[in-house]
Amino acid sequence: MREFRPFTDELRPLAVESWATDPDDAGEGFTVEFLLTLPAPVSDDIDEVLRTCAAPLLERLGFDAGSLDVDVEDRNAVAWADDDTWPDCVTDCGASVVSLRIGRDPNEPYELVPEGGPLTDDEVMELRATMDSLLGLVLVLNTDVVGLETAQAREVVRERAEHLRLRLVGPRAPESGIRLVEAPPGEGTLQFSVAVVLGDEDPEQPAAVAAAMTAAQEALGSRGWEPVSTLASRSGPCLTSGWQPSGPPLAGIARMRLFAAKGWAMSELAEQHRPCAGADD
Repeated sequence: MREFRPFTDELRPLAVESWATDPDDAGEGFTVEFLLTLPAPVSDDIDEVLRTCAAPLLERLGFDAGSLDVDVEDRNAVAWADDDTWPDCVTDCGASVVSLRIGRDPNEPYELVPEGGPLTDDEVMELRATMDSLLGLVLVLNTDVVGLETAQAREVVRERAEHLRLRLVGPRAPESGIRLVEAPPGEGTLQFSVAVVLGDEDPEQPAAVAAAMTAAQEALGSRGWEPVSTLASRSGPCLTSGWQPSGPPLAGIARMRLFAAKGWAMSELAEQHRPCAGADD
């Protein structure tokens, strides 16, 4: 899925769907499905129309155009990745099958193509941000602040968030989001959660996750972080480490805890009511 994300910009689909592979199936991982419209020649020859439409896309995706199987009666066609050429039955960009149907969604032949044009620039950016937040490496900082008014506490946390942003994603990235979590009545503690998405880092590489954790600890500038430990989830491990001052709160900060994991894993842990509930921001 990470390899296929750039095609969102290039292909400008009408719609995108993704889902996890069924545990009972032979494969593993995730499937991404793009629904596209292709320019078609004016012709009554169904075979010609489908082959002409498909040729540029098949070439771009690394398919053999000659493998396109056309059904003139049903006005559709399908091409599968060549398992003799591609050992895993997928092309080098991750595509495995291209299905076409004239005037209809190939997978929903009784439904018209969705109204509206291809995704706009803003919609593409929103889609990429969503995919990054699920597939990319996400770092979450949870902070407990005491003895300060809400506005003051926000500024203290925002300063830490800015340190994380500059260290982990650079000055051109947008400001980190900060969410105020309501503390239980009477405790006098304000709780904040900051999520930073590192879309260019591979969360499947343990070294990348560990490096992000180390960089975050250094960016926050406080010594005495506890040793990094691991939380387990179905989508992968989540590294975590905590800090609290040895004496009075430091600038109002009574406790900080960092989490680093794939976005999907972070979401699963949040659903399990783990402490990294701010990961879905």
